Amino acid sequence: MLANPGSALGEAIGKLFETAIFKGIRDVVEARQHIVRPAKLTNGSNNTYQIDAVVFDSNNNPIIIIDPKYIRYTKHNRDKGSWLCVAHYNLRKTFPTIRKSIAILAGRWSQPSKALIRSFGVEILEVPFQKLVESLSEWGINFNWAESDREGARVAWEKFESLNDEDRTQIALDLTEDILEKLCNDVSQVLDTDISALPRHVSQVEVLLKTDQDETLLLTFDNVADALQGMTRLVSDRPDISDLLNPQQH
Repeated sequence: MLANPGSALGEAIGKLFETAIFKGIRDVVEARQHIVRPAKLTNGSNNTYQIDAVVFDSNNNPIIIIDPKYIRYTKHNRDKGSWLCVAHYNLRKTFPTIRKSIAILAGRWSQPSKALIRSFGVEILEVPFQKLVESLSEWGINFNWAESDREGARVAWEKFESLNDEDRTQIALDLTEDILEKLCNDVSQVLDTDISALPRHVSQVEVLLKTDQDETLLLTFDNVADALQGMTRLVSDRPDISDLLNPQQH
């Protein structure tokens, strides 16, 4: 007997969800002579992130990163939401070929967590927890048990275990039916746009300062001219930049 059938069922549903997303976009990607696969990408600080679906061009450059994430309890919002923010932001800084990052959120995601993820430039597609409950109930699986209801979790897991592969595939299709078309359209739009023919303009300049006391300061500027003007404060050999680290002196 499983020690935690609720966790096992959650992992199984999450895996079905990921697989359906992957299969759903594969034809769209391959029709445009790109490939999609899970991949480990390493950023400039030598941190490696496992991404569930990465779209690569023919030169093996990452173009789109897609992460389906499932959570059952809102208490996990901070951990998984923060991971998405850090991973996608750091990878986009390292790989300028990445033109879109997408998080597909299933389960109980809070509004603050979604707002945080969006603030890092990650597009969100969402499958609410109620959708999971309704889809699984059609197969006789009660997915809305209380966190302390171990018996309810056990019964749900055993019912899921009794399903064959065809049934599980259909569940995965049901779970993703509301977002798959939007996802495919987003992926198609990126891959169908010849970005080499589009002009690029600087919309913001970020300068990260690090001191020998392990302090960091992020300076942001609206344009290159303002950035250069701001950096003139550091051009001369200054023995101390404490004034830059004190907001009251800015």
